[in-house]
Amino acid sequence: MDLEQYMYKAEFEKALKIKGYGSYSQNQSYETIEKTVKLESGLKVKPKVIKSLSEYFEFISSLESTYKNPVFYRGQINANWLPNPSSLRKNPANEHLMLQDFTRYFSDEIDKCKTAMAKLVLMQHFGLGCRCLDISENPLAALYFACQPMKKFGNTKWEENEKFFGEIILFREPENEENEKPDKLKVIDSSNVSIMANTAFMEPEFSLWHLGSQWKKDVYLGHDENYIDLKSVVRGSLIVRVPQNNPRIKNQQGAFIIVNANNIYLENNPDILKDLTQFVIDDEYVTVDNLSTNPQWKNFFTNKLKPWEIKFNKIIPYDENNEIKIFRMDPFDLERIFYKNKDGVQQVVLIPGSCKKRILQELERFNITEGFIYPDMDNIANEINEKINV
Repeated sequence: MDLEQYMYKAEFEKALKIKGYGSYSQNQSYETIEKTVKLESGLKVKPKVIKSLSEYFEFISSLESTYKNPVFYRGQINANWLPNPSSLRKNPANEHLMLQDFTRYFSDEIDKCKTAMAKLVLMQHFGLGCRCLDISENPLAALYFACQPMKKFGNTKWEENEKFFGEIILFREPENEENEKPDKLKVIDSSNVSIMANTAFMEPEFSLWHLGSQWKKDVYLGHDENYIDLKSVVRGSLIVRVPQNNPRIKNQQGAFIIVNANNIYLENNPDILKDLTQFVIDDEYVTVDNLSTNPQWKNFFTNKLKPWEIKFNKIIPYDENNEIKIFRMDPFDLERIFYKNKDGVQQVVLIPGSCKKRILQELERFNITEGFIYPDMDNIANEINEKINV
């Protein structure tokens, strides 16, 4: 086995462990791929292999979706890829440096953004690595992304693309359950979204005080930092509907998932702070205010530190070295928003590599092309060139 095959097999095995499926062999029977798998976390996953646009339409028509609570789709050309935003994929320690440099070069444009999330959306639009996952309310746009390597970004190796199953991950806010606080789609100026987005601008290790001072710039005066939702700082993912203010987002019916994954950190008390991280993860609604009065932690904050002295460090998602197990398996709590059927089984679409070209031809009949997905002048010009064989 050469190095490329070894790395590919390693990616597949990691995907299989974390997602329950991957893309290793095109020779697998579809019946084997479509079996229901139970993950270590308890989540059940059932992939659906589709080989044509008509099969995809049939699958989409079976989903539950409403205007207030729609299904969102994320297409990827390789089913081995973990749902990991680009800025956190390799080295989250450099995340704030990329954002700082972009801001330095385009300060006029950045200054027009009223919130940290608006800044991230602008940066992602121009291809900068951010902690946002692109999703779409348009299932055909997601299918295109699952089949076509983006020539706009220099991905032209079609032979490599045919080796992989394409993938479409489905997301939806869970329906309200009895005795559970309602989950709703977020907008760009949501306070929880602001906490997650401002974390992106923090250094690899940051204090709650520093984050709170930045957060106040988004939510304006009158908000008390004592009521910052610590779950949003430590771990979480939120679906955010953003303004449809440019042709690309409009055509793609684009939205984003903003994510967070951080350990609570203190050199002098590593074990205690690990327990505190787990406590915040397990308890749905911990704030600075009720944490410092909680019987379990009151004495710790009285004798050891003040709540605003709490520090965080950014973790590498899905890394085996993460101390807390959930950060190795589901660092962003994405399982909460995966689309599941009535039996609680996650639904995922897989597209065989051998079917991708035919599906792209079918999508072209509906004008779903790269020129539609990325309606920039240069991109459309390139597409016209290809069509008339220049």
